[in-house]
Amino acid sequence: MRTARIYLLLIGSLLLAACGPNKRGEDDDGIPDAPPPDAPCPTTISGKVFAPNGTLPLYNVTVYIPQLLPTAFTDGVTCSQCTTSLPGGSVTQTKSDAEGKFVLSDVPPGTDVPVVITTGKWRRQLTVPFVAKCVDTPIPDGTFRLPKNRNEGDIPKIAIVTGGCDPLACIVSKMGVDSSEFGSSSAGPQRITFYNGTGGSAPGTPQPATALWGSLPEMMKFDMVINSCECSEYNENKTTPDLLKQYADAGGRVFGSHYHYTWTKNLIPAWQGVAQWGGASTTAPDLVDTSHPDGQAFSKWLTAVGASTIPGQITLGTKTGDAGPVNAPTTRWLYSTGNATDYLSFKTPVGLPQEMQCGKVVYAGMHVSSGTVGTTFPTACSTTFTPDEKALVFLLFDLGSCVDIIF
Repeated sequence: MRTARIYLLLIGSLLLAACGPNKRGEDDDGIPDAPPPDAPCPTTISGKVFAPNGTLPLYNVTVYIPQLLPTAFTDGVTCSQCTTSLPGGSVTQTKSDAEGKFVLSDVPPGTDVPVVITTGKWRRQLTVPFVAKCVDTPIPDGTFRLPKNRNEGDIPKIAIVTGGCDPLACIVSKMGVDSSEFGSSSAGPQRITFYNGTGGSAPGTPQPATALWGSLPEMMKFDMVINSCECSEYNENKTTPDLLKQYADAGGRVFGSHYHYTWTKNLIPAWQGVAQWGGASTTAPDLVDTSHPDGQAFSKWLTAVGASTIPGQITLGTKTGDAGPVNAPTTRWLYSTGNATDYLSFKTPVGLPQEMQCGKVVYAGMHVSSGTVGTTFPTACSTTFTPDEKALVFLLFDLGSCVDIIF
């Protein structure tokens, strides 16, 4: 018995030497004691992050406890590259996963604990009434959502160009942004401003799209420009394409559907090489490009939100086949078996090292949205999301996020 005890003590001492002191405390004989009063224990907050509507979960949203009250965002274009620091500093931070879920660790317990949720220039500051020590505090679904209006928090300034063939503003409305935030003048307090492209109309008295595309100072007021399909190229109303390039190069975000391929294919030489043009799109389900980490998250997210029933596939509506295979380092998101790329994105200025890139461009080779954008907006918008629209919500939030390593 004595030999066995000596052997056990020797093994115990070796384990202690290898692993270090036990945080919960042990006597010399290796028998665990009760934890000391200051023993570490996990205190967490968990839940999901949602779009403003409170029902559509979001990927890659930062959740953090600030050290100080975050400072206000600067309106207009900035070179928002990803950094490790957050406005106001952070006591602890995490990001939502492909299902919108998060677990915030090392939370200081107490009452009225401040929590910030943010992605790009979307931000909402919330308070958790009570966080108990050494346990998880679960947040009910729908509570941690991005703001519906400027009174609830920060919303980026967005210019939406209407068009006759794709009512993209309906998606922004359906994802929960209040109708009071849509206006027809960049001088107004609203966060979203309409401009009318060919065949498009909107409430109020929007200026024509040429007033936006033809003025760099006007574009620079906005964090994002969303161009809805005009049913044809209409290059005659895009006479100063280099201004859109300058806007994106400075950090602007640009989205375009279908015929807005013309900016990339025909009008801006520096962008022409991001993809080959002309593909053979088919009616078969699209495939998600999971060769990069964000594509893997996109695939999981589409399944989580019900836009996809088979992982890695999604059935879309109208596809055009105008974009073929992409050229590195362009990101391919969705593609057809006929070698057409239906969603792609690239960072700007094109061709510069990633540490010198500030902007993003997304192109969708399809008509994405359903409903009508007209003088009665948003009443003519459909009330439910199509798979196409859910996919676009993911890509709009990715478009607005900080510029990181391109895949």
